[in-house]
Amino acid sequence: MTALLEPFTGFVPAPELAHRVVGPPSSVLSPADVETARLDPLSFRHAAGRGAGSTHEQALEWLRNGQEQGALRPVGPAVLAYRVARGDLAATGFIADVRVGAYDEGLIKGHESTITRTERKMADYIRTTRIHGNPIALVHRPRTEVADALAARTSDDPDTSFVAVDGSAHELWIIEGDDARALCAGVGDVLYITDGHHRLAAASLAAREEGRDDARLPAGVFATGELEVWAFGRCVVDPDLDADTVIERLASTHLLEPVSEAEARPRGPHELGVKIGGGTYRLRIDPDRVPDDPYRSLDVNLLQDLVLEPILGITDPRQDARLRFIPDRPETAGEVEGCGAWFLPFPAS
Repeated sequence: MTALLEPFTGFVPAPELAHRVVGPPSSVLSPADVETARLDPLSFRHAAGRGAGSTHEQALEWLRNGQEQGALRPVGPAVLAYRVARGDLAATGFIADVRVGAYDEGLIKGHESTITRTERKMADYIRTTRIHGNPIALVHRPRTEVADALAARTSDDPDTSFVAVDGSAHELWIIEGDDARALCAGVGDVLYITDGHHRLAAASLAAREEGRDDARLPAGVFATGELEVWAFGRCVVDPDLDADTVIERLASTHLLEPVSEAEARPRGPHELGVKIGGGTYRLRIDPDRVPDDPYRSLDVNLLQDLVLEPILGITDPRQDARLRFIPDRPETAGEVEGCGAWFLPFPAS
């Protein structure tokens, strides 16, 4: 069987300039930080990232500029032991290339649908720029040999470390040769997507359109115990939405409890946070309607099968222009205010 993961050849940011190269989404930054990054020619997100609408020539110019200024250093074939920390949370894993074909073969498993228009936009970006600067995130079941190898390497001083503009601390250790290949082979034969459903689907789409069977893209790979998964809300924007009717139908099929805005969060599986018609609620799915199948019983699928489709008529979440995905984080609270209805499922484990 062809390996799911393999060492990559690419670039890593130099420690002294990494805070200018690497940056989080603009939604988590202050207006001043956004403006500073927007004007910085070293900023990947603003000079070559998907949101910049870059051409191939612009992406190459960013790459050349970064190398000439010493901001980007070539590496590989290698994997990077990687630790990221922010506040009380820290995760250690490694960065490698993942084979896109493994996604098509069902060896890389997702837990939610993707939106076709977003896939198309990302695929166009991949084909235009030929650059990957935003790794997807994958998890594997814990493996002693992987944990031991990472612990041994990360006991040394990192080859690169920096603090990004959002305060997150990053440390990288370069691993080459047989050690790198052994780490890639050690995760097993199945991986799970935690972040990057659309990027991986877009890479698959671009590879199919180009007739390529060797496509790869970078991934941060972590054992399940290293991560805490955040929830993603579903925002329905529909000027014809009848909030009273939706509330009535929700209450007739499930337990719908009015709560304060702070309490409109699921506390466990099969609960949903709801905001609609100026009110906030906690919805408990009727246990008799939860299927035995472990995939169909995921809360993201219960939301689609029991709420979005039968009550709101969203039969194809991949195509329906009324549906948006919003991460449940303080900096995105303003986006929720523009929703006619907002549903927050309990995150998958």
